[in-house]
Amino acid sequence: MYVALFLFLLSCQDKKTDIPQFFTAGDIHYANRKLLEVSMEDIFNPPVATRVFCYPNLAAYEIFSHKTGYSPINDIYPGSITNIKPQNHHIDYSIAALVAFTIIGKQVVFSEHLMDSLYLHWMKKTQQTDAKILRQSIQYAEKMAAQISDFIDNDNYAKVKSDDFHTLRESDSSWVLTPPTFEQPLEPNWKNLRPLVVGNVDTLAYIPKPRFSSDPDSDFYKAALDVYEFSKNPDLKPYQDIALHWDCNPNEYVNRGHSTYFIHKLSPPAHWVNITKIICQKNNAGFDQAVKAYAMVTSAIFDGMIACWHIKYTEDLIRPVTYINRYIDPSWQPFIQTPPFPEFTSGHSTVSGAGSQVLASLFPLTPFDDDTEVEFGLPVRSYNDVVQAGLEASNSRFYGGIHYQFGVDNGLEQGKNIGNMVVNKWNQ
Repeated sequence: MYVALFLFLLSCQDKKTDIPQFFTAGDIHYANRKLLEVSMEDIFNPPVATRVFCYPNLAAYEIFSHKTGYSPINDIYPGSITNIKPQNHHIDYSIAALVAFTIIGKQVVFSEHLMDSLYLHWMKKTQQTDAKILRQSIQYAEKMAAQISDFIDNDNYAKVKSDDFHTLRESDSSWVLTPPTFEQPLEPNWKNLRPLVVGNVDTLAYIPKPRFSSDPDSDFYKAALDVYEFSKNPDLKPYQDIALHWDCNPNEYVNRGHSTYFIHKLSPPAHWVNITKIICQKNNAGFDQAVKAYAMVTSAIFDGMIACWHIKYTEDLIRPVTYINRYIDPSWQPFIQTPPFPEFTSGHSTVSGAGSQVLASLFPLTPFDDDTEVEFGLPVRSYNDVVQAGLEASNSRFYGGIHYQFGVDNGLEQGKNIGNMVVNKWNQ
Protein backbone atom coordinates (compact mmCIF):
# COMPACT_ATOMS: atom_id res chain seq x y z
CA MET A 1 0.00 0.00 0.00
CA TYR A 2 2.91 2.34 0.73
CA VAL A 3 5.33 1.22 -2.02
CA ALA A 4 3.70 3.27 -4.78
CA LEU A 5 3.72 6.33 -2.57
CA PHE A 6 7.50 6.28 -2.43
CA LEU A 7 8.51 5.17 -5.93
CA PHE A 8 9.04 8.81 -6.77
CA LEU A 9 11.34 9.27 -3.77
CA LEU A 10 13.28 6.16 -4.75
CA SER A 11 13.76 7.30 -8.34
CA CYS A 12 15.85 10.30 -7.30
CA GLN A 13 18.15 8.54 -4.83
CA ASP A 14 21.87 7.96 -5.11
CA LYS A 15 22.70 4.29 -5.67
CA LYS A 16 24.82 2.26 -3.27
CA THR A 17 25.86 -1.33 -3.70
CA ASP A 18 25.84 -2.20 -0.02
CA ILE A 19 24.75 -0.60 3.24
CA PRO A 20 25.02 -1.45 6.93
CA GLN A 21 21.94 -1.51 9.16
CA PHE A 22 20.53 1.96 8.67
CA PHE A 23 18.45 2.63 11.78
CA THR A 24 19.68 2.56 15.37
CA ALA A 25 18.10 2.05 18.78
CA GLY A 26 17.39 5.76 18.86
CA ASP A 27 14.94 5.28 16.00
CA ILE A 28 12.88 2.59 17.72
CA HIS A 29 12.78 4.87 20.75
CA TYR A 30 11.60 7.69 18.49
CA ALA A 31 8.90 5.44 17.01
CA ASN A 32 7.56 4.57 20.45
CA ARG A 33 7.66 8.20 21.55
CA LYS A 34 5.52 9.11 18.57
CA LEU A 35 3.11 6.34 19.51
CA LEU A 36 2.88 7.78 23.03
CA GLU A 37 2.08 11.19 21.55
CA VAL A 38 -0.66 9.65 19.41
CA SER A 39 -2.07 7.93 22.51
CA MET A 40 -2.45 11.34 24.16
CA GLU A 41 -3.89 12.90 21.01
CA ASP A 42 -6.46 10.11 20.72
CA ILE A 43 -7.06 10.00 24.51
CA PHE A 44 -6.70 6.23 24.72
CA ASN A 45 -7.76 4.85 28.07
CA PRO A 46 -5.28 2.49 29.81
CA PRO A 47 -6.65 -0.86 28.51
CA VAL A 48 -6.88 0.36 24.92
CA ALA A 49 -3.43 1.94 25.22
CA THR A 50 -1.87 -1.47 25.93
CA ARG A 51 -3.25 -2.76 22.63
CA VAL A 52 -1.98 0.31 20.77
CA PHE A 53 1.53 -0.16 22.18
CA CYS A 54 1.73 -3.93 21.89
CA TYR A 55 0.94 -4.76 18.27
CA PRO A 56 3.30 -2.30 16.50
CA ASN A 57 6.16 -3.47 18.71
CA LEU A 58 5.37 -7.13 18.00
CA ALA A 59 5.49 -6.31 14.28
CA ALA A 60 8.93 -4.68 14.60
CA TYR A 61 10.17 -7.59 16.70
CA GLU A 62 8.95 -10.20 14.21
CA ILE A 63 10.79 -8.50 11.36
CA PHE A 64 14.03 -8.17 13.28
CA SER A 65 13.90 -11.73 14.63
CA HIS A 66 15.00 -12.89 11.18
CA LYS A 67 18.23 -10.94 11.55
CA THR A 68 18.99 -11.69 15.20
CA GLY A 69 17.88 -15.30 15.47
CA TYR A 70 15.33 -14.43 18.17
CA SER A 71 12.33 -16.75 18.37
CA PRO A 72 9.68 -15.61 15.87
CA ILE A 73 6.26 -14.62 17.19
CA ASN A 74 4.62 -17.90 16.19
CA ASP A 75 7.04 -19.82 18.43
CA ILE A 76 6.07 -17.54 21.32
CA TYR A 77 2.35 -17.20 20.53
CA PRO A 78 1.45 -20.35 18.50
CA GLY A 79 -1.13 -19.83 15.80
CA SER A 80 -0.47 -16.12 15.49
CA ILE A 81 1.26 -15.71 12.10
CA THR A 82 3.15 -17.76 9.55
CA ASN A 83 6.91 -17.44 9.75
CA ILE A 84 7.67 -15.55 6.53
CA LYS A 85 11.36 -15.70 5.80
CA PRO A 86 12.79 -13.16 3.35
CA GLN A 87 13.36 -14.46 -0.16
CA ASN A 88 16.56 -12.49 -0.80
CA HIS A 89 19.42 -10.76 0.97
CA HIS A 90 18.61 -7.24 -0.17
CA ILE A 91 16.73 -6.29 2.99
CA ASP A 92 17.65 -3.87 5.74
CA TYR A 93 15.82 -5.35 8.70
CA SER A 94 15.91 -2.14 10.68
CA ILE A 95 14.07 -0.32 7.88
CA ALA A 96 11.59 -3.18 7.48
CA ALA A 97 10.98 -3.30 11.24
CA LEU A 98 10.13 0.39 11.49
CA VAL A 99 7.98 0.28 8.38
CA ALA A 100 6.00 -2.65 9.83
CA PHE A 101 5.76 -0.80 13.17
CA THR A 102 4.23 2.19 11.41
CA ILE A 103 1.82 0.21 9.24
CA ILE A 104 0.45 -1.65 12.26
CA GLY A 105 0.47 1.55 14.32
CA LYS A 106 -1.78 3.14 11.72
CA GLN A 107 -4.21 0.23 12.07
CA VAL A 108 -4.68 0.58 15.84
CA VAL A 109 -4.89 4.37 16.29
CA PHE A 110 -7.46 6.99 15.33
CA SER A 111 -5.05 9.69 14.15
CA GLU A 112 -3.84 7.82 11.08
CA HIS A 113 -2.31 10.97 9.61
CA LEU A 114 0.23 11.01 12.44
CA MET A 115 1.37 7.52 11.49
CA ASP A 116 1.60 8.66 7.86
CA SER A 117 3.83 11.50 9.03
CA LEU A 118 6.00 9.02 10.90
CA TYR A 119 6.31 6.93 7.75
CA LEU A 120 7.37 9.95 5.74
CA HIS A 121 9.95 10.66 8.45
CA TRP A 122 11.51 7.23 7.86
CA MET A 123 11.51 7.67 4.10
CA LYS A 124 13.15 11.07 4.25
CA LYS A 125 15.87 9.68 6.49
CA THR A 126 16.54 6.81 4.06
CA GLN A 127 16.62 8.81 0.82
CA GLN A 128 20.29 8.01 0.30
CA THR A 129 19.80 4.29 0.89
CA ASP A 130 20.22 1.90 -2.05
CA ALA A 131 16.92 1.96 -3.93
CA LYS A 132 16.70 -1.81 -4.36
CA ILE A 133 17.32 -2.48 -0.67
CA LEU A 134 14.82 0.16 0.39
CA ARG A 135 12.15 -1.11 -2.00
CA GLN A 136 12.55 -4.76 -0.98
CA SER A 137 12.70 -3.87 2.71
CA ILE A 138 9.37 -2.04 2.37
CA GLN A 139 7.83 -4.91 0.42
CA TYR A 140 8.92 -7.43 3.03
CA ALA A 141 7.55 -5.24 5.83
CA GLU A 142 4.20 -4.91 4.07
CA LYS A 143 3.97 -8.66 3.53
CA MET A 144 4.66 -9.34 7.20
CA ALA A 145 2.37 -6.53 8.37
CA ALA A 146 -0.51 -7.98 6.36
CA GLN A 147 -0.27 -11.22 8.36
CA ILE A 148 -0.01 -9.40 11.67
CA SER A 149 -2.98 -7.28 10.64
CA ASP A 150 -5.06 -10.44 10.16
CA PHE A 151 -3.92 -11.65 13.59
CA ILE A 152 -5.02 -8.35 15.13
CA ASP A 153 -8.41 -8.47 13.41
CA ASN A 154 -9.18 -11.71 15.24
CA ASP A 155 -8.46 -10.52 18.80
CA ASN A 156 -12.18 -9.89 19.54
CA TYR A 157 -11.68 -6.12 19.85
CA ALA A 158 -14.72 -5.21 17.74
CA LYS A 159 -17.03 -7.31 19.90
CA VAL A 160 -15.41 -6.06 23.11
CA LYS A 161 -16.16 -2.47 22.09
CA SER A 162 -19.72 -3.17 20.91
CA ASP A 163 -21.01 -5.41 23.72
CA ASP A 164 -23.54 -4.15 26.24
CA PHE A 165 -22.25 -1.95 29.02
CA HIS A 166 -21.83 -3.12 32.57
CA THR A 167 -25.01 -3.16 34.69
CA LEU A 168 -24.41 -1.64 38.10
CA ARG A 169 -25.14 -4.04 40.94
CA GLU A 170 -26.96 -3.06 44.10
CA SER A 171 -25.14 -4.89 46.89
CA ASP A 172 -23.33 -2.95 49.61
CA SER A 173 -19.96 -4.19 48.35
CA SER A 174 -20.52 -3.29 44.70
CA TRP A 175 -18.74 -0.53 42.83
CA VAL A 176 -20.79 2.58 42.03
CA LEU A 177 -20.04 5.67 39.95
CA THR A 178 -17.55 7.90 41.73
CA PRO A 179 -16.92 11.67 41.98
CA PRO A 180 -15.98 14.09 40.61
CA THR A 181 -17.20 13.09 37.12
CA PHE A 182 -19.39 10.05 37.91
CA GLU A 183 -18.33 8.50 34.60
CA GLN A 184 -19.81 5.28 33.28
CA PRO A 185 -17.77 2.07 33.80
CA LEU A 186 -14.68 1.95 31.62
CA GLU A 187 -14.16 -1.03 29.28
CA PRO A 188 -16.31 -3.55 31.20
CA ASN A 189 -15.79 -6.16 28.46
CA TRP A 190 -12.01 -5.82 28.13
CA LYS A 191 -11.66 -9.19 29.89
CA ASN A 192 -12.99 -10.77 26.67
CA LEU A 193 -10.09 -9.55 24.54
CA ARG A 194 -7.76 -12.31 23.36
CA PRO A 195 -4.60 -12.40 25.52
CA LEU A 196 -1.20 -13.45 24.20
CA VAL A 197 0.29 -15.56 27.00
CA VAL A 198 -2.00 -16.02 29.99
CA GLY A 199 -4.58 -18.19 28.24
CA ASN A 200 -8.09 -18.36 29.66
CA VAL A 201 -8.41 -15.54 32.19
CA ASP A 202 -11.33 -17.37 33.82
CA THR A 203 -8.88 -19.96 35.14
CA LEU A 204 -6.11 -17.54 36.11
CA ALA A 205 -5.54 -17.71 39.86
CA TYR A 206 -5.31 -14.58 42.00
CA ILE A 207 -5.13 -13.76 45.71
CA PRO A 208 -8.63 -13.28 47.17
CA LYS A 209 -9.68 -10.00 48.74
CA PRO A 210 -10.92 -9.69 52.35
CA ARG A 211 -14.61 -10.41 52.89
CA PHE A 212 -16.65 -7.23 52.61
CA SER A 213 -18.00 -5.85 55.87
CA SER A 214 -19.00 -2.51 57.39
CA ASP A 215 -18.22 -3.80 60.89
CA PRO A 216 -15.48 -1.60 62.46
CA ASP A 217 -13.79 -4.76 63.74
CA SER A 218 -13.58 -6.36 60.29
CA ASP A 219 -10.47 -6.58 58.14
CA PHE A 220 -12.26 -4.74 55.34
CA TYR A 221 -13.22 -1.79 57.51
CA LYS A 222 -9.65 -1.62 58.81
CA ALA A 223 -8.32 -1.57 55.24
CA ALA A 224 -10.57 1.39 54.41
CA LEU A 225 -9.66 3.08 57.68
CA ASP A 226 -5.98 2.73 56.75
CA VAL A 227 -6.66 4.71 53.56
CA TYR A 228 -8.53 7.37 55.50
CA GLU A 229 -6.04 7.73 58.34
CA PHE A 230 -3.08 7.76 55.98
CA SER A 231 -4.63 10.75 54.20
CA LYS A 232 -4.67 12.62 57.54
CA ASN A 233 -0.93 12.16 58.06
CA PRO A 234 0.63 15.62 58.63
CA ASP A 235 3.84 14.47 56.86
CA LEU A 236 2.04 13.40 53.69
CA LYS A 237 3.86 15.61 51.16
CA PRO A 238 6.52 13.04 50.07
CA TYR A 239 3.79 10.45 49.50
CA GLN A 240 1.66 12.92 47.59
CA ASP A 241 4.65 13.60 45.34
CA ILE A 242 4.80 9.87 44.63
CA ALA A 243 1.06 9.73 43.97
CA LEU A 244 1.32 12.60 41.49
CA HIS A 245 4.33 11.11 39.71
CA TRP A 246 2.46 7.85 39.07
CA ASP A 247 -1.03 9.34 38.72
CA CYS A 248 -0.88 8.90 34.92
CA ASN A 249 -4.47 9.99 34.39
CA PRO A 250 -4.80 10.22 30.59
CA ASN A 251 -7.80 12.52 30.86
CA GLU A 252 -7.51 14.49 34.09
CA TYR A 253 -10.58 16.47 35.15
CA VAL A 254 -9.83 19.97 36.44
CA ASN A 255 -12.37 22.37 37.93
CA ARG A 256 -11.29 26.01 38.37
CA GLY A 257 -14.14 28.17 39.59
CA HIS A 258 -16.71 28.22 36.80
CA SER A 259 -14.31 26.59 34.34
CA THR A 260 -13.97 22.84 33.80
CA TYR A 261 -11.39 21.34 31.47
CA PHE A 262 -9.38 18.16 30.88
CA ILE A 263 -5.62 17.64 30.68
CA HIS A 264 -4.41 14.84 28.43
CA LYS A 265 -1.42 12.97 29.86
CA LEU A 266 0.35 9.63 29.54
CA SER A 267 -1.48 6.58 30.87
CA PRO A 268 0.11 3.99 33.23
CA PRO A 269 1.02 1.69 30.29
CA ALA A 270 2.55 4.67 28.46
CA HIS A 271 4.65 5.50 31.52
CA TRP A 272 6.16 2.00 31.42
CA VAL A 273 6.80 2.23 27.69
CA ASN A 274 8.81 5.37 28.41
CA ILE A 275 10.67 3.64 31.24
CA THR A 276 11.58 0.92 28.74
CA LYS A 277 13.30 3.60 26.67
CA ILE A 278 15.12 4.98 29.72
CA ILE A 279 16.37 1.54 30.80
CA CYS A 280 17.48 0.65 27.26
CA GLN A 281 19.39 3.91 26.94
CA LYS A 282 20.95 3.45 30.38
CA ASN A 283 22.27 0.04 29.25
CA ASN A 284 23.34 1.24 25.78
CA ALA A 285 21.00 -1.35 24.27
CA GLY A 286 21.31 -1.81 20.53
CA PHE A 287 18.44 -1.88 18.06
CA ASP A 288 17.95 -5.64 18.53
CA GLN A 289 17.83 -5.45 22.34
CA ALA A 290 15.52 -2.45 22.30
CA VAL A 291 13.09 -4.05 19.85
CA LYS A 292 12.92 -7.15 22.04
CA ALA A 293 12.49 -5.11 25.24
CA TYR A 294 9.60 -3.08 23.83
CA ALA A 295 7.90 -6.20 22.47
CA MET A 296 8.19 -8.10 25.75
CA VAL A 297 7.16 -5.22 28.01
CA THR A 298 4.15 -4.24 25.90
CA SER A 299 3.06 -7.89 25.64
CA ALA A 300 3.22 -8.24 29.42
CA ILE A 301 1.22 -5.10 30.15
CA PHE A 302 -1.27 -6.04 27.42
CA ASP A 303 -1.98 -9.42 29.05
CA GLY A 304 -1.79 -7.88 32.51
CA MET A 305 -4.56 -5.43 31.73
CA ILE A 306 -6.83 -8.13 30.31
CA ALA A 307 -6.36 -10.28 33.41
CA CYS A 308 -6.82 -7.33 35.75
CA TRP A 309 -10.01 -6.20 34.04
CA HIS A 310 -11.40 -9.73 34.32
CA ILE A 311 -10.91 -9.58 38.08
CA LYS A 312 -12.23 -6.03 38.37
CA TYR A 313 -15.58 -6.73 36.78
CA THR A 314 -15.89 -10.18 38.37
CA GLU A 315 -15.23 -8.95 41.91
CA ASP A 316 -16.94 -5.56 41.27
CA LEU A 317 -15.56 -4.07 44.48
CA ILE A 318 -16.47 -0.71 46.00
CA ARG A 319 -13.85 2.07 45.85
CA PRO A 320 -12.40 3.62 49.03
CA VAL A 321 -14.10 6.98 48.41
CA THR A 322 -17.54 5.34 48.39
CA TYR A 323 -16.88 3.14 51.41
CA ILE A 324 -15.33 5.92 53.48
CA ASN A 325 -18.14 8.35 52.62
CA ARG A 326 -20.72 5.77 53.70
CA TYR A 327 -19.17 4.40 56.87
CA ILE A 328 -16.37 6.72 58.09
CA ASP A 329 -16.49 10.33 56.84
CA PRO A 330 -19.15 11.58 54.39
CA SER A 331 -17.02 14.55 53.28
CA TRP A 332 -13.71 12.75 52.59
CA GLN A 333 -12.15 12.84 49.13
CA PRO A 334 -9.01 11.11 47.82
CA PHE A 335 -5.89 13.06 46.87
CA ILE A 336 -6.02 11.98 43.21
CA GLN A 337 -9.03 11.37 41.00
CA THR A 338 -10.69 7.94 41.30
CA PRO A 339 -10.93 6.29 37.86
CA PRO A 340 -14.28 4.93 36.62
CA PHE A 341 -14.02 1.19 37.25
CA PRO A 342 -14.05 -1.21 40.21
CA GLU A 343 -11.25 -1.29 42.78
CA PHE A 344 -9.94 -4.85 42.94
CA THR A 345 -7.30 -5.33 41.75
CA SER A 346 -5.22 -2.25 40.94
CA GLY A 347 -4.57 -1.86 37.21
CA HIS A 348 -1.55 0.39 37.72
CA SER A 349 -0.09 -2.16 40.14
CA THR A 350 -0.64 -4.99 37.64
CA VAL A 351 0.94 -3.06 34.78
CA SER A 352 3.86 -1.99 37.01
CA GLY A 353 4.44 -5.54 38.24
CA ALA A 354 4.38 -6.94 34.71
CA GLY A 355 6.54 -4.24 33.12
CA SER A 356 9.10 -4.10 35.91
CA GLN A 357 9.47 -7.88 36.02
CA VAL A 358 10.24 -8.06 32.31
CA LEU A 359 12.71 -5.18 32.41
CA ALA A 360 14.42 -6.63 35.50
CA SER A 361 14.97 -9.88 33.60
CA LEU A 362 16.49 -8.07 30.62
CA PHE A 363 18.47 -5.35 32.43
CA PRO A 364 18.88 -6.31 36.09
CA LEU A 365 19.92 -3.85 38.80
CA THR A 366 19.89 -0.76 36.62
CA PRO A 367 19.66 2.55 38.53
CA PHE A 368 17.78 5.17 36.55
CA ASP A 369 16.18 8.60 36.63
CA ASP A 370 12.54 8.65 35.56
CA ASP A 371 11.82 11.90 33.73
CA THR A 372 8.51 10.72 32.23
CA GLU A 373 6.42 13.33 34.02
CA VAL A 374 8.72 16.32 33.49
CA GLU A 375 6.69 17.43 30.46
CA PHE A 376 3.68 17.67 32.79
CA GLY A 377 5.45 19.91 35.30
CA LEU A 378 6.66 17.24 37.75
CA PRO A 379 10.28 16.60 38.80
CA VAL A 380 12.51 13.65 37.96
CA ARG A 381 12.41 10.71 40.38
CA SER A 382 15.37 8.36 40.86
CA TYR A 383 15.34 4.61 41.51
CA ASN A 384 17.86 1.91 42.30
CA ASP A 385 16.19 -0.40 39.78
CA VAL A 386 12.89 -1.09 38.04
CA VAL A 387 11.71 -3.38 40.86
CA GLN A 388 11.83 -0.45 43.29
CA ALA A 389 10.02 1.72 40.74
CA GLY A 390 7.33 -0.93 40.24
CA LEU A 391 6.72 -1.20 43.97
CA GLU A 392 6.51 2.57 44.36
CA ALA A 393 4.15 2.85 41.39
CA SER A 394 1.90 0.22 42.95
CA ASN A 395 1.87 1.82 46.41
CA SER A 396 1.17 5.22 44.85
CA ARG A 397 -2.47 4.20 44.38
CA PHE A 398 -2.80 3.71 48.14
CA TYR A 399 -1.00 7.02 48.79
CA GLY A 400 -3.42 8.73 46.42
CA GLY A 401 -6.44 7.31 48.24
CA ILE A 402 -7.97 5.39 45.35
CA HIS A 403 -7.04 1.81 46.37
CA TYR A 404 -6.94 -0.29 49.51
CA GLN A 405 -3.52 -1.74 50.33
CA PHE A 406 -4.70 -5.26 49.55
CA GLY A 407 -5.81 -4.07 46.10
CA VAL A 408 -2.36 -2.76 45.21
CA ASP A 409 -0.49 -5.68 46.79
CA ASN A 410 -2.53 -8.29 44.96
CA GLY A 411 -2.36 -6.38 41.68
CA LEU A 412 1.43 -6.09 41.89
CA GLU A 413 1.78 -9.79 42.65
CA GLN A 414 -0.36 -10.85 39.72
CA GLY A 415 1.45 -8.41 37.44
CA LYS A 416 4.78 -9.97 38.41
CA ASN A 417 3.39 -13.43 37.75
CA ILE A 418 2.28 -12.37 34.27
CA GLY A 419 5.65 -10.72 33.64
CA ASN A 420 7.32 -14.01 34.55
CA MET A 421 5.00 -15.87 32.17
CA VAL A 422 6.14 -13.60 29.35
CA VAL A 423 9.83 -13.97 30.25
CA ASN A 424 9.55 -17.76 30.45
CA LYS A 425 7.65 -17.93 27.16
CA TRP A 426 10.17 -15.81 25.29
CA ASN A 427 13.14 -17.66 26.75
CA GLN A 428 11.91 -21.25 26.33
